Amino acid sequence: MSPFFFPAPKKMIFFDMNNTLVDRRQCFDSAFTEVLGDYTGRWEQEDGAASPENALQIYKQEWQKLRKLRPRGHHPSEEMRISCLEKALDAFPISVNETFAKGFFERIEETEGNYVRLFPGVEETLSSLGERYKLAVISNGSRKRLERDIGRLRLSSFFPEGLLFSSTKDGPRKPHPGLYRTALKETGIAPGQGVMVGNSWKNDIIGSTRCGLDAVWIYPPHVKKISQRKVGRQKVIIVRSVKQLVHVL
Repeated sequence: MSPFFFPAPKKMIFFDMNNTLVDRRQCFDSAFTEVLGDYTGRWEQEDGAASPENALQIYKQEWQKLRKLRPRGHHPSEEMRISCLEKALDAFPISVNETFAKGFFERIEETEGNYVRLFPGVEETLSSLGERYKLAVISNGSRKRLERDIGRLRLSSFFPEGLLFSSTKDGPRKPHPGLYRTALKETGIAPGQGVMVGNSWKNDIIGSTRCGLDAVWIYPPHVKKISQRKVGRQKVIIVRSVKQLVHVL
C-alpha cells in the first residue's frame, strides 16, 4: 500500500492522456509543420520568414497571448485558433478564413497520429501499476483521437474501451465534475478508492479533488523530486515525471 495515501486503500488510477502519457505538444508541432509544408511546398520561398517552422512559433506565441486575455473559465475557442492561424500565415500567400482553417486543423489532427509518442518510461510504469490497480483514462480529447492513440501506442491491454472516458461535443469537460462523476459511476469506484494523475493543475488536480479524489500532479519544473500538499481534504502528491509514480502509488 502506498505510504503517501495510507490508510485509504486505492483500487483505481485515472490518467489524463495528453501531455501526461502522450507528448501532445510534440505531436502538434510536427503535424503543423508537415501540413503547412504540404500546402506551401510547391512555392518558392524567397523570404526566410515564410517557413513552416517560423509560422509554428508565431502561432504558439499568439495562442499564449490570447489564452491570457480570455475570460476566466472560458475554453479556447475556434475564433482563437483562426486568429492565431491568420497571424502565423501572414507571410504566406494564403487567405485564412473559417473554411480554410477548418480543413487545415482537420488535417493536423489526422497527421498527429503519425507522430504520437509516449513520454519516456510510460509503458514500464503502466505495466508495474497495472499489477496492483485498475487503470482508466479521463481525457478532454475527442473520443476518436483517444481510441486511435490508444490503439497505435498499443495501450489497449492497460486501458480497455470501457475504461476510456472522454468529453463529448456539448458535454462536460474537465475540470467540470460531470466527467469525473461519470467515470466514477461507470467504474463503480468510490472517490476515496481512486487517484487522478495529470499534468494540468486546473483540469486534472482541482477538478478531481473537488469530486473527492486524491491526485498526483506531474509537474516537471518542480524543485523537489516528490512532495505533497492538501487541496481541501484531498491529498495531492507532486512529482516531476511519470516514472516516479511507482514510488508514490
